[in-house]
Amino acid sequence: MKKRNWKKLVGAVCAAVMGTSMIGCGNAGSGTEQNESKSDDGITITFAEHVADIETQEPHMMKIIDAFEKSHPGIKVNITGKEVSEHNTQMTLLAGEDKLPDIFWLEQAPAKEFAQNGYLYDLTDALNDYGINDSLLPGLVNSCTVDGRDYGMPSEVMMVGFFYNKDLFAQAGIDKAPVTYEEFTDSVDKLNAAGITPLTVGAQDNYSIWAFETMLARYGFFEKLDGLLDGSISWNNEDFIHYFEKVEEMRENDTFTKDISNMGYFEAKEQFLGGNAAMFNSGAWDIGEFESSDMASKIGFFWGPTFSDSEYNQEIGIKASGGVYVISAKAAKDPEVLDAVMQFWQFYYGPEGTKIIAEDTSALPCATYNGTIDNNEHPVLGTMIEALNDDWKAVTEPFNSLSSTVAYGFFDATFGVMNGVYTPGEAADYVEGLQSAER
Repeated sequence: MKKRNWKKLVGAVCAAVMGTSMIGCGNAGSGTEQNESKSDDGITITFAEHVADIETQEPHMMKIIDAFEKSHPGIKVNITGKEVSEHNTQMTLLAGEDKLPDIFWLEQAPAKEFAQNGYLYDLTDALNDYGINDSLLPGLVNSCTVDGRDYGMPSEVMMVGFFYNKDLFAQAGIDKAPVTYEEFTDSVDKLNAAGITPLTVGAQDNYSIWAFETMLARYGFFEKLDGLLDGSISWNNEDFIHYFEKVEEMRENDTFTKDISNMGYFEAKEQFLGGNAAMFNSGAWDIGEFESSDMASKIGFFWGPTFSDSEYNQEIGIKASGGVYVISAKAAKDPEVLDAVMQFWQFYYGPEGTKIIAEDTSALPCATYNGTIDNNEHPVLGTMIEALNDDWKAVTEPFNSLSSTVAYGFFDATFGVMNGVYTPGEAADYVEGLQSAER
């Protein structure tokens, strides 16, 4: 049986997503109250996650918390979860009320804003003191910095691109995943001719645009970033117009599912897993669910199309840290609570937690794992490891280099073009308006 060694894992990525509801581990709590964590029974840590159904969407977290509580009998972890947009709104409200939970998830941009406003604990020294930096993959150290100080830890390895159904590709006469935009367009034409929906995207959730961020990077986003921030470059530039034109061409070529405006991320995923769409835009966080599906052996992955009308590096893939776990400044005021929190993260990123992530839940861990994975038993995981270790240059999400307002504005602009609401020029002007207001 073919096995792949995880020692080759270097540089990776985080991401975000999904859900509504809440679940507790240990003594259940709302995650919204001020920390009243010390009692005669020990310390209880409050933890707010960005997914609604934690047991289904983040099974590794539940398993790690259970193992941690058994090995640390004086510490309990109360974890709650909400769908990502509701979670983000709640954390913003709680920050203003000084009622943040002890630990919680944030996207990069708001995490930096929270840090600048004094809501977060400076992790710089603690990450070294508890050996966490020594455990992390090299590309995930310093996952969220402000003025050279660390305020976040990677929440997961986030690789993003297009998953595809090998059987549907074969049914349409496509013998391999496309690389160039021309090959991508040809594949879409063949899928449409075979009566197969080419690409399912959930436009109701404006965060579900990961693979399209890679496309923007192929049109020079990172090379233009300083100019976008200082005003010497406008979002309405020739390269970005080409990006939006490609999205428009995809819409005109019937690339997207016909009811895109009425679908969210989860509906799009259901359509893909149900064999009703050939491609799905997502990332490594879906490995576990894909592995447990009936079509695990049929799923392939590619980074998305490259573009001949761009002068910038095309062989790039998002393989870096995205969303992060943070500690509230309020929790850090109590040395005993802070120590309990850091013991949890030490366990999470250490050998015990990493083993659970890699072996029990078929996910990519953020820390070094020296075991082996059977590609026959874990075909999707093996495919992602292969992509992670390819020679394409690793880049971060463009989202993480922008303010939340501008980043989500770019998402809205892209979906606007997908839905025919914006022309390429109007989409670029919309984002430029948001960016210019911040200069």
